[in-house]
Amino acid sequence: MRKMILALAALLICVGAQAGSPLKWGVKAGLNYHTVGEPTSLGMKDIVETKNRVGWHAGLQASWQVTRMLSIDPELVFSRNSYDLSSSLGGGGIAYLNTIEVPVILGVRIIGPLKVQAGVNINVMTDSGAKGEKPTFRFSSSPQALGYLLGVGVDLGHINVTARYNGFFRKNEGSIAFNNLQTTDDLLKIRVSTWQLGVGFYF
Repeated sequence: MRKMILALAALLICVGAQAGSPLKWGVKAGLNYHTVGEPTSLGMKDIVETKNRVGWHAGLQASWQVTRMLSIDPELVFSRNSYDLSSSLGGGGIAYLNTIEVPVILGVRIIGPLKVQAGVNINVMTDSGAKGEKPTFRFSSSPQALGYLLGVGVDLGHINVTARYNGFFRKNEGSIAFNNLQTTDDLLKIRVSTWQLGVGFYF
């Protein structure tokens, strides 16, 4: 999967650099607002508490103008998300997730520079854990390979702005430890999603 992502990045750069190509490419960066629901696992709902946090993302973007109204907009970004986890029994900290994301987006221009976007998001988790990890608080998460996204984008020449919602088709599963409380992968299940605001530049 990682080799496929690197190959896609090279393809975006090479094709986008060709003179007269309908595909343009550039860079982007922005903020994530990672939202997490209450754990739905048996016995965890009244013990584990969650709190949303702000993260960030950065990487490459491209846009292939298929017709005047329709475009295909792939991206390759590194995303850093985190959220607070605490226990009513005491203990807690900041859990983090690092992923490489490959959104493949269909854009439909509706009026002027404004277009709506929808597509799928391929995710490769590179790391998960607890920030400032201590023996009394540990966290790990299973990868979410495939998600979906909905949003809007505005193209203003070389500058573009996007706002979108990234969701997943299933709940996130992981393990967590607070002091003497230990769960297993099939006990802690949380619905996660991300709101993203990004600003990009096309070369």
